[in-house]
Amino acid sequence: MKKILPFLLLVLTLASCSQDIQFNDQAVFQGMKDNVFWKGGNAKAILDANGRLTISAATINETITLSIPEPTTTINPKNKNTYVTYALGTNAVNKAVYVLKSGGVEYDYETGTAIGDGEVVISQYDGLTISGSFRFNARNADPGSEAAELVNLQHGVLYKIPITEQAQ
Repeated sequence: MKKILPFLLLVLTLASCSQDIQFNDQAVFQGMKDNVFWKGGNAKAILDANGRLTISAATINETITLSIPEPTTTINPKNKNTYVTYALGTNAVNKAVYVLKSGGVEYDYETGTAIGDGEVVISQYDGLTISGSFRFNARNADPGSEAAELVNLQHGVLYKIPITEQAQ
């Protein structure tokens, strides 16, 4: 009996030890907008017939959209030399758009040819999901509006955003 008691205590101790590991592998689209944490919901990426990826997420009154060409090279998430970088503010093909709806008024901010700046870096792309990082300074599309002239987004993260093909 003296030998069974320590064995039972050991078995009970080991049986009560467990780890509940939870994985957060849901799509993420977030960043620091004007130095305040911003996280969009319903993140999605749509691939159109022309090979254009439109990645977007929204809050109740804000939407951020990134438009880039579909990556054509193989991207190895473990090798930074294979990442694909798209410059923003240099052309109309690579674009960031921020839309704010406030008090029944819509304020549009965007990058484009010689408008704003930034970059989108794709670190994982397999045709089903896309991951990477982004940053941009987008200018107010209506210079006569009372809204701020610039929206700044830094430390943006895209994580496993699901890709759907646009129906024709």
